[in-house]
Amino acid sequence: MIRFIILVVIAVILCKLLFSNKMEYYKNSLYSWNDCNIFGNSSPDTSYQIKLAKTFNEYGCIIIPNLISPKYCDEILEHILRNMKDTKNIKYGDINSNYKRKDAIIHIDDALQYIKKIYNKIQLFCQIVLKNCKIVECSSLISFPGSYPQIWHQDTEYDEKDGDLVSFGLALDDLTPDMGPLEVYLKSHKIYDRFDELCEEHGLLDDNYDLNDEITNGIKKQPTEDLCKILNFKKGICSCKKGSLIIWSSKIIHRGGKNKKKMRPIFYFSLLGKGRKPNGSTYSLLGKEYKCSDILHTPRSS
Repeated sequence: MIRFIILVVIAVILCKLLFSNKMEYYKNSLYSWNDCNIFGNSSPDTSYQIKLAKTFNEYGCIIIPNLISPKYCDEILEHILRNMKDTKNIKYGDINSNYKRKDAIIHIDDALQYIKKIYNKIQLFCQIVLKNCKIVECSSLISFPGSYPQIWHQDTEYDEKDGDLVSFGLALDDLTPDMGPLEVYLKSHKIYDRFDELCEEHGLLDDNYDLNDEITNGIKKQPTEDLCKILNFKKGICSCKKGSLIIWSSKIIHRGGKNKKKMRPIFYFSLLGKGRKPNGSTYSLLGKEYKCSDILHTPRSS
């Protein structure tokens, strides 16, 4: 009897631990911070796209689960890997912490069919979030096991005359936390225009931090992350299923995480709204900058 009671107590403790770990994972997943449903391979309806736009403007980053089929993701990944084998012609973007991390650029004419496939599913969202937008980036982000986390950063620098820049990253595999998915500080885009002022106000000066090695800076104490903690921003980890779309503002404080497992492949493109190009982004693009209106009414790829 005593042995039975002991086993029951142990079982209860283990269940609590497992449940608590599961809750911690979901607490750090963007699924708990937006009200997306599972769309399958159909387009989100009007009411959900309006809701998504509202959520995006509030948090600076969202995930739309299962937007693109796994089979189509495989086709895109095959294209990217084939391009990367062409070592004479492949071009790479200049990204933060490129140790075991690649920004492999895809020519816009080759990738336009992929962008159309995604854009035509979320037209209303894009029209709400960005006005008169055009494609200014078209590339892939791939990290490999052994890559360090990037330093916390914003993709662009503030200027009131600049347009809004938003990136759309398609997960080409299931992205688990140990693959180093995108990490963000939710709502941190709201301090974009006051970032330098706030760092100075809280005494977070670069000279007080030992950030002299681009490869390992991401594992060190950083002023940007310290500011986010002071302002009580919540951290989100963009783990998601293959075919999910991660959307983030260039203004949000984010980084690519540490990859401890396997290749993490993302196809991405960025749209710029009305205004000048903000400084800081890689603008990884080969070919012309298509206006979104040019692809709005084109037939959806099969």
